[in-house]
Amino acid sequence: MKIIQKGNKYTNYSSRDGHVPCCIVNHISAGSMSSMDNWFTSSGNTVSSAHYGVSKDGRIHHYVDIKLMAWANGITSTATTQAPAKIVRDHPGVNPNKYTVSIEHEGTDGNLTEEQFAASVWLHRHIQAEIKRIWSKELQLDDYHVIGHYQIDPIRKANCPGPKFPWSRLYKELKGENEVSKIPVKIIADGKSIQNGLIIENVTYAPVRVLAEVLGAQVTWDQKSSTVLLESRQFGK
Repeated sequence: MKIIQKGNKYTNYSSRDGHVPCCIVNHISAGSMSSMDNWFTSSGNTVSSAHYGVSKDGRIHHYVDIKLMAWANGITSTATTQAPAKIVRDHPGVNPNKYTVSIEHEGTDGNLTEEQFAASVWLHRHIQAEIKRIWSKELQLDDYHVIGHYQIDPIRKANCPGPKFPWSRLYKELKGENEVSKIPVKIIADGKSIQNGLIIENVTYAPVRVLAEVLGAQVTWDQKSSTVLLESRQFGK
């Protein structure tokens, strides 16, 4: 998937001070993707940022370099010992921003679209690969290392990333236990809308007969040789 660079000179960041990221934190934006873009690139924002954002239509925006610390998950040093997330309690007195990578999701309640969910799963794995590439460290994509903001700050961020965030499905997908994600798409051939297709693992599937006939070809199914024959009415086979 394509990652779109959106950060600018106003986007907040700091040094990781030698900490290697070992945790992904999921957030909900409580607004639209455009409002997220505007806020994370605004000169008036001096309080927050995130590494990535994922829109409802599956676009991925990049605000802060993964090698740097985004301002997304900070709490007081005392609160680290009381956080619900064990990974935070295992880093007492350390600002969680130092060792986390943050993903914002467009929306309000965590009910992700299929396109958004697929993009988020891909992004989790991309972050895992980037940590391996940059620091030669393995990030396990389990419920210890992949958490929600509410598990860091249960008082101020009790509803982040939202009550409908698909935690069970996400963990199963990251472990490879879920069925392959299928995203329905509308297919338009030669200006004509035809039967919907599916995107499965970034490959688009469409009904051959319907597509071919819209484009002016005849379809024959040869059962003996398990072959589909397409014959153009204009140019022959």
